[in-house]
Formats: sequence, C-alpha cells, structure tokens
Amino acid sequence: MSPVIEPVAWGVLGATSRIAQKAVLPAIDGSNSARLVAVASKSTPSGEYNTFGVPHPYEGYEALLNDDEVEAVYVPLPNNLHAEWTIKCARAGKHVLCEKTLALSAGEAEAMAEACESAGVQLMEAYVSPFHSRAHALEELLTSGRLGRIQYARSNFTVPIVPGDHRWRPEMGGGALLDLGIYCISPLLSAAGKPVTEVAASQVTSESGIDISFDGWLGFGDGLATAFFCSFEGPFLQELEIVGTELIARVGQPYSPGPTDKKIELLGHDGERSDLEVGGNDPYRAMVEHFCAALRDEAPLRHGPSDSIYLLRLFDELRATAAGRGDKD
Repeated sequence: MSPVIEPVAWGVLGATSRIAQKAVLPAIDGSNSARLVAVASKSTPSGEYNTFGVPHPYEGYEALLNDDEVEAVYVPLPNNLHAEWTIKCARAGKHVLCEKTLALSAGEAEAMAEACESAGVQLMEAYVSPFHSRAHALEELLTSGRLGRIQYARSNFTVPIVPGDHRWRPEMGGGALLDLGIYCISPLLSAAGKPVTEVAASQVTSESGIDISFDGWLGFGDGLATAFFCSFEGPFLQELEIVGTELIARVGQPYSPGPTDKKIELLGHDGERSDLEVGGNDPYRAMVEHFCAALRDEAPLRHGPSDSIYLLRLFDELRATAAGRGDKD
C-alpha cells in the first residue's frame, strides 16, 4: 500500500488581495494536497476577510512567518514587495509560491532565488496559465510536429485598468509589461523552443512613468520571429496564434482559462478550420497541487526560478530598448 502523503500546510500573506480571495485561497482550501492553516493582513481585521474560517488569522505578516505549522507561503502582494517578503519567508524556513511577476528585475529575482536555495526551500512563480489542460495540449501539439516548422507567433493581452489602480503606480512595480508580459511572452518562448537572439520594443508611458502599453518583437534566428502587445488601455482582449508551415494554432482566452475553455482552433492550407478538443480544469487548483507535489518530492517544478530569471532578463532588455527609442506618440 502506498504511504499516505501529508497535505502541505499553507499560509497566505496579504490574504485580502483579489487574486487570493477569488482564486488561490479557494484552490488551497479545496485541494486534498493542501491545508490552509494561516492568513495574514496588515490593513484589514481578520473577521472581514477570513471567509474560509482559517484557524490562524494574523494581523501582521511577521506573525504568520513565526507560525511553525506553516510550511509554504503564498505571496500575492504588489510587485515591489515580492523580493522583501520572499526573502523573509525563506529565512523563516518557508517554501514560497510568489505571485507573478516574480520580481521587478532579473537581479532582484536572482537574490530571491539565492535566498531560497540557501535556506533549502522551494520558490515558484505563481504563473497559472501552464497549469490549464489546454496549455498541456498545446505543448503536445508543438512537440508532435503537426504544425510543421514554426515560422511566427503572436500574442496580445489588453485589460482596461483605470489610473487609480496600484498597477499604475511606479513605486509599486506597476506597468503593463510587469503585469501582463509574462502571459504574452512565455508562450512565445515555448513555441520557439530556443533562446531569444534579438529584441525590439516600444511603449506608451503615463505621466507617472509606467508603461501603459508595451509592444515588442522577439527574434530567434533562422527566420523565426514573434510579436506581442500588452496594454492597460482599450477593450479586454486575449489572443495567441502560432503559425507553422503545416497548420496555424489559435487559442482563445489563453491567459485566464477556466474549466469551460476546451479547444484549440487549427487552420490548414486549404483554409479548413477544425477544433482540437481538450479537457478543462481549474488551473489554480492544478498549480497549487503541483507545488505541493514538488514539496513532497513527487514531481520536479515545472516553472522554476531560472525560468523566471530568464524572462525578467528579457523584460530588462525590452524596457531598455523601448526607453532608448523614446515614448510613442
């Protein structure tokens, strides 16, 4: 008989955040691989946000880190606080699932990874898209060669976010690239299957200095190029298209998929359209359960710190390139 695997005991810093309340807290609470034992907020009394009846609600982050029962901590704080509290979690001996984007820069992410490695704890960025069943199907489609040689790919993600939101504040790590860029660029890297060799970029900036729209081009050599656009302006839009010599794959709602998103559209040479049917699932639950499995040595991390650091190096290069060109009119 297989040994019983003890559920991972979780704590959540900044438990009042929208993504925590709407997605990750329910995923932890609903998983057999996890136990939700502690939550913390600095600004809101626990009675107002502890809707899951967590046994240890704390009014302050340090108190949660001092709780010996907590093994892993989810950090959904604003971008500018990721490094500080990930490093504090590591020093307290806690594994960390940190909300995307992992850090403000590659250098900051390297410091976070080093702190976790020194403490002997795991670190993973809470980038949820790869944990949807459709993302697995797209990976298999790319690996199978059915699309042929990949020639081009593009991704777009626009979300109308008003200036009062914290993502418009530069001191909090705001900006379209830091907020939405991982969704756009990560699938392009997967489609290419090799490192970026050159970049081009431009941006529209706000009066405060954050990029409210950012578009970029990534070259991979051998004629393979990709393009992306992310923005806080305009109507809500999500698109992902991968162009091969045999087939084109299009994915609708690629960056916030749910249980009902179950197909990949394929276009052939003759213009014929067909749907590749896949299963649907809750990617937040899958992400939490994957991290739990990694902590129990049942699986390697799908998205480790080195992946996040590589992406942030690209962000650094793209931002420098865009700044060198000047802002778009």
